[in-house]
Amino acid sequence: MAHVMSLEDQIATRIQASSLGVAVRQPVNGPDQGVFIDNPYNAINNNPLTRVGKDPKSRIVQYAPGRDTLLPVIPQLKARSLGYGDNPPSHAARVKDYLDWGAARAVKQPFVGVCESFNAVVIAILAAKNSPLANGTVIEYIGVTQGSLGHAIAVIDRANQVEAVGQTVPAPALWGPNCIVVDQWYALQAGTAPVFHVAGPHADNNYLAFLTTGTTRVGLYGTFTKDGTRPNITLRA
Repeated sequence: MAHVMSLEDQIATRIQASSLGVAVRQPVNGPDQGVFIDNPYNAINNNPLTRVGKDPKSRIVQYAPGRDTLLPVIPQLKARSLGYGDNPPSHAARVKDYLDWGAARAVKQPFVGVCESFNAVVIAILAAKNSPLANGTVIEYIGVTQGSLGHAIAVIDRANQVEAVGQTVPAPALWGPNCIVVDQWYALQAGTAPVFHVAGPHADNNYLAFLTTGTTRVGLYGTFTKDGTRPNITLRA
């Protein structure tokens, strides 16, 4: 009987085959590693010899469009600060631009980014037509605030999705046993697969602690639906 990969393993395999996956593992943070984190976090792993970290060649950091571009309605002053002037594109156009940004960077290495950059690429991979997600699956961009620091993650199948973009969502432990979090930025530093559960019998307690320790707000900053209309993203075999 053929082995059937779990959804978690299918997602992890596609992330590793993307620009976010390590190309050459030794030496750690060598010039041909392929993916680098511009803002490594000592609370995850304080050993630069074992965690993916800064690019030794100091290549350009790839910053994703800001989360405010995903607001359903952008106030005039914010629209101007984002460079849209007085007539920002429609919400649908801005969502498309965000996904296009991630899709355009899902294959080519080197990839040098911060958590928001990783998150945009992950969401684009999950929303692509050839994603392992079923059509109709909602992917959420959730931001975690810890004092002056913030972190961005992609969340699938969160229980009781009732919040609008911009609102606070319940703590991760309440997201339900079927909820999947995809976080390659964390995984590359912790040395784990990029797919996590945060509730139920398979919850990853280390990752849950990372998301919740010192957290002052958990917010919903964007929603995307895998609907089969986005182009395929062809990754490494």
